[in-house]
This record gives sequence, C-alpha cells and structure tokens, in this order.
Amino acid sequence: MQTKILHIQVLPKLSGVQKVSLEIFKKLSDEAYDKYILFSDSLDCGDRTECIKEFEETGAKVLFSKHLKREIGISDFPALIELYKLCKREKFDIVHTNSTKPGIIGRIAAFLAGVPLVVHTIHGLSFHKFVKFPIWQFYWVCEMIASCFCHKIIIVNKYYTKYFRWFKNKVCTIYNGIDYSHFAPPSCCIKEKKIITVLFVGRLDRPKNPLMLLEAAKRIHQLHPYVHFQLVGDGEYMDKCRQFIYENGLDQCVNLMGWHSNVDKFYKESDIFAAPSIYEAFGIMFLEAGYYKLPICSTTAEGIPEVIKNNITGLLCKPNDIDAFTQNLLCLIRDSELRKYMGQNGHKRVVKLFNSDRMVEEYLHVYQSGLNKKNINNSFI
Repeated sequence: MQTKILHIQVLPKLSGVQKVSLEIFKKLSDEAYDKYILFSDSLDCGDRTECIKEFEETGAKVLFSKHLKREIGISDFPALIELYKLCKREKFDIVHTNSTKPGIIGRIAAFLAGVPLVVHTIHGLSFHKFVKFPIWQFYWVCEMIASCFCHKIIIVNKYYTKYFRWFKNKVCTIYNGIDYSHFAPPSCCIKEKKIITVLFVGRLDRPKNPLMLLEAAKRIHQLHPYVHFQLVGDGEYMDKCRQFIYENGLDQCVNLMGWHSNVDKFYKESDIFAAPSIYEAFGIMFLEAGYYKLPICSTTAEGIPEVIKNNITGLLCKPNDIDAFTQNLLCLIRDSELRKYMGQNGHKRVVKLFNSDRMVEEYLHVYQSGLNKKNINNSFI
C-alpha cells in the first residue's frame, strides 16, 4: 500500500525551501509514495509554471490553497478550515509543513484531522534579535503552540535547538542538501582576471540585507573600479536597491539581474560569493556557491557558521558590520590564491556533507520510524 504524503509550502517558486521538498520528492518512489504538494494560490510571485512542472515530473500532484497567505490576518481561520477538510478528505499518512506560516496553520489542521504523522521543518524563525520584543514574543508563542500539534520537528541547523528545549524529544537536525549531479562542472582552475565579479543570489529582502552589500560595493568601487557586482533575485527590496544604485552612480559596476531559475552560469562566471545576511537558518545558495568553488563572504548569523567555516571556506563577520564585511570582501578581491584555497575547500565540504542523498535518507528515516512508531502504538489500543 502506498504512503500518502503531503508537503505544504507557501510560494510556488523554486527558491531554497521549495528545492528541499523537490529533492525529497525526487527520491520518494512512485510505488511506495503517493505524493502531493500544496502552495498558496493568493500570492503574486510571477510565473509558477516551472515550479509546477518540476514537481509534477516527480509524480507529485500539485494543489493550491485559496486562503493560505504569507502574512498573518483574518484569512488564517478559513485557511485552517480548508487544510483541515483537505486532510480529512484525502486521509494523508504524512503531512510535512515547511516554514513559519504553513507550519503553524498546517500543523494544527493536520493534527486535528488525525493525520498519523505530522512533520514540520523549520527553515527560519520569525523571532530573533532584530525583531522588537512584543513581536518576538508573539511569534515565539505561536511557534511554541504549533509545536504541540506535530510529532516531529526538524531544524536545518543546531543553532535553533536552544529555542525548543521543551520539545527536545521531538527535535532533530537535518542539514539541507543538493543533488550536484545535475550541476555543470565547476572550473578546474582560477585564472588571473582583470575584472573580479562578486555574486549575490537570493531574495532581495531584509533578512538577506542586500543594501549593505550595495554599500560595500560603493566603498569598493572607489578603490577598485574593476570589481563588478551581480545581484540575482527579486523581492520587496528590489526598488530600494535600484534607488541606491541610481543615487550612488553604481550603474557601471552593479547589475540587478532579477529572478532566474537556472543560476549556474552566474556562479561559473563569478569569483566571489557575498551575502551579508542578518538572519539565515542555512542558505542553499551557500551550497551552490561552494560547489562552484567560490569563496564566500558572509556573516555569523544563526546557522551560517555551520555551513561556512570561517577562514577555511570563507570569511565571516558579525551581522550589520559594514566595515568588517567590506574588509573581508577586499581581502578576497586582492588575493587570488586565498580565493582558490577557500573555493577548493568549500567544494569538498558541500559535496561531502550537504548532498541530497544524505538529506533525503535522514528524512526517510523520520518518515518510516514515525509511521512505524504510530503503528506499534495503535496495535496496543
């Protein structure tokens, strides 16, 4: 008999969180699993065609929720009812929620509907030191309540485990991973180049802190006009980034590339990867950069030091420290041997520790052991 599994996401877009579900679905056999993925139908995130196509190619059925939204609001109650009815009707064996909003509503709905195994993966927390205390407390309470309505909590780093001491029997860490077999081969050597390209890939939003990267670009351009910056991605900070570039005359050294589903060419053409995140649970883009042998300039925010080893695969500084971040970038720009050393170390590290086979094997263990435990418990009822 097939195991019926539903993953709940928000954005129908192939960014980091969605890629984790995609990798899991690729490895779940059609004979053993009946796969479903649910997205919000109320968000304007551009073309969703490729995302749907990728999941359908894994054998998954793609569903959309009319009421599930990213923001907290009055639509949350209809979304809860909608997901509850879906779980009741389809009788899923496993419901696996991802990220904050679907993690709160989806867990409660699935648990109340009697789903045998409810799993939640925390890809990021809404309560951190950059959020004011009343808001921090509200999100913390929501997360703690929702954590009562699931059987397993998976965290993509060890840093977050301190927030879930009350649920230590439910919590485990599974690092994200990528299937590198579909990537183009990285460059075998690093040549001396007249133009150094610094790459950013990710959402242009507050957590990724792209404006600080642009401030660093402004400072570096005054010293080294041959350094170019490419920002690949979109988000609510897109207009702010455009305005900063225009006001500071950076049009010749900074390019906003917009959203691209295939970013291989950008990694292959770049020399350094930079992301001055102020909070970051993991960062799939660090794995992509590491695979392409790019040294990384980032921060010590949350789970980043578990992915990037300071002075070995990249250079890290405290979040929002523009002076230190700029100096680290300059260090990599000026030293090609250091770039080569860190790039090679990064490639070896991500391929060994953060691959999709290892990640999916650990998720399968959670699924199988969770269902087996439920079956054993039910046999005694």
